[in-house]
Amino acid sequence: MRVGIIGLGAIGGVLAARLVASRREGEEIFLAAGRSARAIREQGLRIDGEQPVMPPSVAERLEGTQYDVLLLCTRTDDIETALLPAASLLAPEGTIVCVQNGLPEERAARAVGKGRVLGAVIGWSASASGRGQYKITGGGKFTLGAADAAGESRVSAVAALLERAFPVKRTTNLQGARWSKLAMNCALSTLGAVSGLDFGGLAANRDARELAVVAVREAVQVARAKQVHLERIAGLDPSWVIGGGLLAHLIIRLAARVRPRQRSGMLVRLLEGRPAGQVDDLNGAVVRAASEVGVGAPLNARLVELVHGIERGEERLGPHQLAALRTAFCAAR
Repeated sequence: MRVGIIGLGAIGGVLAARLVASRREGEEIFLAAGRSARAIREQGLRIDGEQPVMPPSVAERLEGTQYDVLLLCTRTDDIETALLPAASLLAPEGTIVCVQNGLPEERAARAVGKGRVLGAVIGWSASASGRGQYKITGGGKFTLGAADAAGESRVSAVAALLERAFPVKRTTNLQGARWSKLAMNCALSTLGAVSGLDFGGLAANRDARELAVVAVREAVQVARAKQVHLERIAGLDPSWVIGGGLLAHLIIRLAARVRPRQRSGMLVRLLEGRPAGQVDDLNGAVVRAASEVGVGAPLNARLVELVHGIERGEERLGPHQLAALRTAFCAAR
């Protein structure tokens, strides 16, 4: 099997390190690491607490042709930039696997066809402290499914590959799993980005919890309007927040406290003075879908605006943003 891994950030780097460390006889693994390629070639891939791994082939972009599996691990805002040049390298029966957040499969399908696309919903977390240097911040599993019924026959082989890194739960309802993860990301990731708080800080902050309930509720209502049947992710069903009250707060606390020291990737980028990215593929995806089905998602729309305002220097991130948002979106609830 010839495997290509595109994107060596926290998720792609950890996945690459574990797949290379467990490489099978006759298997070829190629890494497209962008600007990190030189550092990874020289220093290898290093996960805290695990043996360093020296990958056999690292370049800025994939080289050669006829890849059987391409694991797309970039941020969602880089999908087209990363995938379009690589699509021509895929074998005729090859498979693209979107190892990302948001709703990436439709965009990948435009490049290679829906029947060749699988999605791996990420139920674990990691951070990168440098090029090729990673830390696993939370355990969990992949939820793996096909974007279309025509791709179901591809799931077993990819599941066997990914299981060498983390456990895999197979699903025939990829959209349900995607929307469940999306709903929680729209709350925790983006509220963390605008407030500067890690997930533990969000769990402890009443304004954050109230807002998270509203953000998740909006996403769930949109998913239901689209006739998506939500699946549990990490044991939690986001539709449980619909009724509000103590149960809804408990769900948010449980989701956040799984990784209390984890910071949103968008927050990390903002603190580094870079564009946050991804908010258009998280909260923005909910807003676009809401417009299509005639359902409102005003908090998610405001969060998109607020993140872009912080990127432009027109807004300042901090916990004060939570209080202002709660006054605007939760006072009447």
